[in-house]
Amino acid sequence: MPMAITSAATLILVVIVLWLLNTYVPLASNMRRIVNIVLVLIIVGIVLWAINTYIPMAGSIKDILNIVVVIATCVGVLQAVGIWGEVVRVWHNMTHRLPPTTNSPQ
Repeated sequence: MPMAITSAATLILVVIVLWLLNTYVPLASNMRRIVNIVLVLIIVGIVLWAINTYIPMAGSIKDILNIVVVIATCVGVLQAVGIWGEVVRVWHNMTHRLPPTTNSPQ
C-alpha cells in the first residue's frame, strides 16, 4: 500500500477509537475535554493534509489556507481549555495602554 493510504487509514482508525472512547467510556469532564481536543486536532490535520495533497491550487493560496487553519485551530484550542479570554485581556492591555502622564508641579 502507498504511504499516503496507510497514513490516512491509521489516522482514521485513531479518530474512530477516540470517538468510541468519548462516546461509550465514562470519563471525567477534564479527560473528556482532552479527548475532544485531540479528536478535533486529528480531524483538522487529516482534512488539511487531504486538501494539500489532493486539491491542486497555487502555492500562495495553499500557504494562506494553512495559516488560516492553524490560527483558527489555535483559537479553538485556547477556547476549549478556557484561556482565550485571558489572552484577549492581555492583548487588550498591551494594545490600549495609555502613555504615562507627566504631572509637573506648578
